[in-house]
Amino acid sequence: MRGGILFALSAGCACLTSVLAVSCGTMEIERIPLGEGHQSDTLQQPAGEKVRHLYVTGVEYPEGYDWHSDRDYGHVACTLFLMKGDERILEIPVGDENFVSPDHDMHRCADGHIYTDYSTDTETIIKKDGEELFRYPDREMICGFQVQGEDVYTLGVPRNGDGWTYRVNGKILMVKTAGYLMTGLGNDRGNFWFAYADPIENAGKRCYLAVNGSSVPVGTAQDIETVDDILLYDGKIYYAARVTGMPQHLVYAGDEVYAVELESADESRDCRLHYDGGIIYVTGKKCYWGIGEYETLWKDFMSVFNYAGKKEMQYCVDGDKMNYVLMGQDNDDRDYVSVFKNCIYVELGEDIKYNYMSLGRQCVCAEDGHLYVALHPRQSGRNPALLSDDVVKVYDFNGYFTSVSVW
Repeated sequence: MRGGILFALSAGCACLTSVLAVSCGTMEIERIPLGEGHQSDTLQQPAGEKVRHLYVTGVEYPEGYDWHSDRDYGHVACTLFLMKGDERILEIPVGDENFVSPDHDMHRCADGHIYTDYSTDTETIIKKDGEELFRYPDREMICGFQVQGEDVYTLGVPRNGDGWTYRVNGKILMVKTAGYLMTGLGNDRGNFWFAYADPIENAGKRCYLAVNGSSVPVGTAQDIETVDDILLYDGKIYYAARVTGMPQHLVYAGDEVYAVELESADESRDCRLHYDGGIIYVTGKKCYWGIGEYETLWKDFMSVFNYAGKKEMQYCVDGDKMNYVLMGQDNDDRDYVSVFKNCIYVELGEDIKYNYMSLGRQCVCAEDGHLYVALHPRQSGRNPALLSDDVVKVYDFNGYFTSVSVW
């Protein structure tokens, strides 16, 4: 492990060497090129490995319709689509009658297919490429989604109430009626995992890591005050925690413990881990009493940057490289978006910088050294754009992109 301050292990952290482990008017489209120029949809892979492609989801509205105000939400004829590189390969009509929502957090791409979720008054319906796979009682918001063969695993929270439910093909594997999810649904070499917190009366919370439907407590040592984040990689548990008597967070990585650098700050808060088998990155806040909080990135537990003021950050780690999207306001109170590839600023141009944004983490993807960001128009009359490494392309349709991913 590189950098940081190494401590003797003071809290048990198990190393898991073996973790127990759709029609409705859908149109298949042969080739519809979008935008100008050529967007490569193929990532170079070593000989013998699967060829991987860029997939982009989005929503298109009728020409002239103002989807920013969206006064006819739920009644306007719009289309959910899937692109492979620059080519639209699938279109699905959106609407209550089709059980398909235009909301960007109610669909996602997995292995080159669109999976949608939709809540009726009493049920949740899951579809693949427009064809219903299954439905189940309970109205849930899907917070985690994984596909393995013909099986679909979901992690959802009730639209009304507390707790969460982990399912396969709609059947309950785990359920809690209290507490909250700390992460989405991850995939560690075929083992599906997530972290959650249970409330403890008069004692805060207790945190757990669930792997393939079985859970273990994390951060149970008496000196641990709170656990902020948990991550599983290659069977090893990583977590960020605050302990009694220390102002900065500690990161537990198997049998080793590291402290993030504070420099002149008084304490750290809200730390999250980012790890993809290379360098460990930590994001969070440095707090200076009487001054304020600074958004901070630690690389190998040493500070890389500190941003003052209110910022929205979307991070995406790719091996040793950290990529991120930053949204904030400049000194003239103008909203802007900035993109950093491997922590190096990407020149977008003034027009893109001040007139676009990112809808969320699902709109940022880094894979095999390449960075992709779906750029969302802030105002009516502008078309959506896609950043590929350092090239921005604007696409000619009325709507927006909702996710980018490589499969």
